[in-house]
Amino acid sequence: MQNTRYIEFFDGGAEPQLERLGGKCASLVSMTAAGMPVPPGFAVTTDLYDAFLESAGIKDDIRRLLSGIDPDDVAHVEEVSARIREEICSRPVPQAQRQQTIDAYEALQARFEKPAPLAVRSSATAEDLPEASFAGAADTYLWLTDRQSVLEHIRKCWASLYTARAILYRLRNGIPEDGLSMAVAVQKMVNAETAGVAMTLDPSTGDRSKITIDASWGVGEMVVSGQVTPDNLQLDKVTFAVVSEHIGDKHAELVPDAASGSLREVEVDAERRARRCLTDDQLRQVAEMAKRAETHYGCPQDIEWAFDRDLPAGENLLLLQSRPETVHSTTPAETAPAAAPAGLGVVAERVGAADDVAVRSFPSPFSVQTPEGAEGWEQLYPYYLVFQETLKDQDGQEFWFQNSQQWPVVLKPFETIGCEFAIRQLGEYNSRHLLIPTANGIDYRIHQGYLYMSPIAVPQEEVAERVTHFEERAGHYYRNWESLLEQWYGKVKGTIREMEQLEFRPLPEMVPLEEIVSGKGKDGSEELFRSYDKLIDLAYQNWQYHFEFLNLGYIAYLDFFGFCKEVFPNIPDQNVATMVQGEDMELFRPDDELKKLALLALELGLDGLFDHPEDADGTLGRIGAAPGGDRWLAQLEESKDPWFNFTVGNGFYGHDRYWIDHMDIPLTFIADYIRRAKDGAQLIRPMDELVAERERIIREYRDLLGAEQQAAFDEKIALARLAYPYVENHNFYIEHWTMGTFWRKVRELSRLFVDAGFWNDPADILYLSREEVRGALFDLVNAWGIGARQPVGPSYWGAEIPRRARIVEALKAHRAAPAFNTPPEFITEPFTTMLYGITTDQVAQWLGQDELPDGVFTGMAASPGVVEGIARVVTSADELGLLRDGEILVAPNTSPSWGPVFGKIKATVTDIGGMMSHAAIVCREYGLPAVTGAGSASLEIRSGQRLRVDGTKGVVTVLEEAEDTTGAAGGAQGSRPEAVLEAAS
Repeated sequence: MQNTRYIEFFDGGAEPQLERLGGKCASLVSMTAAGMPVPPGFAVTTDLYDAFLESAGIKDDIRRLLSGIDPDDVAHVEEVSARIREEICSRPVPQAQRQQTIDAYEALQARFEKPAPLAVRSSATAEDLPEASFAGAADTYLWLTDRQSVLEHIRKCWASLYTARAILYRLRNGIPEDGLSMAVAVQKMVNAETAGVAMTLDPSTGDRSKITIDASWGVGEMVVSGQVTPDNLQLDKVTFAVVSEHIGDKHAELVPDAASGSLREVEVDAERRARRCLTDDQLRQVAEMAKRAETHYGCPQDIEWAFDRDLPAGENLLLLQSRPETVHSTTPAETAPAAAPAGLGVVAERVGAADDVAVRSFPSPFSVQTPEGAEGWEQLYPYYLVFQETLKDQDGQEFWFQNSQQWPVVLKPFETIGCEFAIRQLGEYNSRHLLIPTANGIDYRIHQGYLYMSPIAVPQEEVAERVTHFEERAGHYYRNWESLLEQWYGKVKGTIREMEQLEFRPLPEMVPLEEIVSGKGKDGSEELFRSYDKLIDLAYQNWQYHFEFLNLGYIAYLDFFGFCKEVFPNIPDQNVATMVQGEDMELFRPDDELKKLALLALELGLDGLFDHPEDADGTLGRIGAAPGGDRWLAQLEESKDPWFNFTVGNGFYGHDRYWIDHMDIPLTFIADYIRRAKDGAQLIRPMDELVAERERIIREYRDLLGAEQQAAFDEKIALARLAYPYVENHNFYIEHWTMGTFWRKVRELSRLFVDAGFWNDPADILYLSREEVRGALFDLVNAWGIGARQPVGPSYWGAEIPRRARIVEALKAHRAAPAFNTPPEFITEPFTTMLYGITTDQVAQWLGQDELPDGVFTGMAASPGVVEGIARVVTSADELGLLRDGEILVAPNTSPSWGPVFGKIKATVTDIGGMMSHAAIVCREYGLPAVTGAGSASLEIRSGQRLRVDGTKGVVTVLEEAEDTTGAAGGAQGSRPEAVLEAAS
């Protein structure tokens, strides 16, 4: 007996044997060996307890007292419990066994500079087991400050094995008394500033993709025993994003009392009660530690933790206990409850108003007053694009939202071609081409110059019928994606090249003689009509191609999105998006070409020639004359076609400026890249980090699933990643390259009219509808053909265009309503939510149903991360030059062509946009926090204000007012985002 080892230090290298150490001590030994931050201590093993029972002669007494006991006779159980505990506490411990405990106590205290209070914890062999943890059944004693107290409370822990509660639990769960034993953990007491528990699942649903944390001030006993209402937080297990947060009252805490050498309960002041007791960094530390414990043990864990105020930050989180979670751990992963059905409908959300609150509405489009000076604006646009009184009963009831993402400013008559072609084709591919089960097209109207959209739902009774057609049609594309997409590139590029070949030549003084001799029999004017009609036809053609793959790209993503929402209830939307990020998309190619040219300029020593990039001709002339300049110019020419067919806008407006036509734009970006490279900035996107993070997140989510669900996960994410790049790549080929070529040809045609005196500026053609342009073309040809002194057009359009320009200016000065009519209870159309960020919550915020404190804006949590910085409000590409390094970009919306500025900013905030908007995608690829769909942020935030952007939660907070907003772009005192400075074409 003398040579028996009754003590095992946690860090002594002992095997974590359950029969010698009990559940708790075995866990502490195992966690210490695994490098977990366990407070130092030792285990009084079951050998000592068993030896004590044997020497005290009470083992047979315990067996006899428990024999035949009835679990329904609680009074008798309590009587037996009291007798057994009295026996254990009254018998002496043999000196040899007692001495080993004393020696261990002294050795532990020798590790500290001054005597440390200790905790004594029960560790039964039937406790903390995967099949029966019975947490808290045996006793724990805290803040013991002397050797005798420790010895006495070790005996009390032994006795707690036979509390009435413990006896009843074993009887009712069939746990035999034979072989039952008790070890005791003796540990340094943690001087806890905050403490609590964490489970590596959602205890209410068993969802294993969550970590649930309860936390309060002081020692964690207040949380464990339920004496306070703690902060309750739920985090995503993979990304540690906060999914839900409830701040508890935390009215009291246990703190050490030096006078009594024990813990005392004190009241928590109002300020600490009201705020979260863990910082974001501490919250992540707890979640990471809980996850490590789960990985170590291979099953969901229930841990106790504390932050020790005596240790430095970063080293002060301690793991006090880890035991298996037993309620949900045995549930197969496949049966995890679902929060919503899979498929396109999962993005439906509820309006945040209670049932007893009157439904609030936006104004009717028929009730909004016309701005002064804009009278007659309806005549500027086709009749089918304007709300008609004859359809008041229909259009006055439907919900319409303003699409300020693609059409943020007032449309001139000719510019309606973009929305007409784009939205028509979106609808056709939904409702006629693919027969998407849950979504028809999106109806659209122009009201006072601004575009409004209204998603058209599919009646529920028609959904099932469309499914078969959709699966057949979409399945063909998905099965042949790569070959069909290769054909797509050929079709689109061919259309653009054909458009580039179109010419609008001035009519000659006379028909050439050779055409007379050849018998052609035509005067050549028909070529003008043919070229004009062909230009419109080719633009229409590429817009058809545009949606051939786009909706399928969104659908593949939404299918994966829906699956994730089904198997991982409440998974943050951005976590799903992150799993398809890190693709090398062609939309980033123009920006990559600029970086390549900047680095080449540095390599060739040409960087000093970019001091005045706004003088494009002068800059290029100096480069051409410099040594190595020919090599740089050759690279420039290679980059320009096609990658400089990129607009600083979005391609939907005739005033958008394209790099290839305005070389000062790319040269200015290159000059800025040169400066940043000299300052040591990394110009290349962090693709390796993005891919590594993507693969980690995919792997860890996948590991949470069962085999059957893993197969479905693999199939759906493969399809989403196959289709995802097109969601952005199409933008370069259609919105930028196609439309850039289109507007260039429109200006070319317009110069014929300028030369004929119809109007003064090539941009004036935008004040005509496309039908009126064809009429003006006939007027021009007619006067030429009959030899008239001049056509009618100059006298007519000379007065009409200025009148229309005044109306457009009056409309621009008007702040448009964000929406019309009463919103639906649910926003269910998936593209509306994912692309535009029009959610039920967002609509409620517009209506004021979701009142927020001043200076707080909420939107889509589009790209994770939290940063603070100075705001720069930008309402047009012309203001991008105002951005300074490290500022936060706040804008109505962003264009993909703003890519060169994303390397210098800290975060992005936009008024409109969803998870699949350009701003969201670009920020995720650049690793920047982003909040999209933040409503009126660009109107109310002022340049120079200090902001906190939480892209993980979708919250923007104004922290400090700007010291000097002179010359600031945008802001509450500025104009609406529509008031974009239109650059000369």
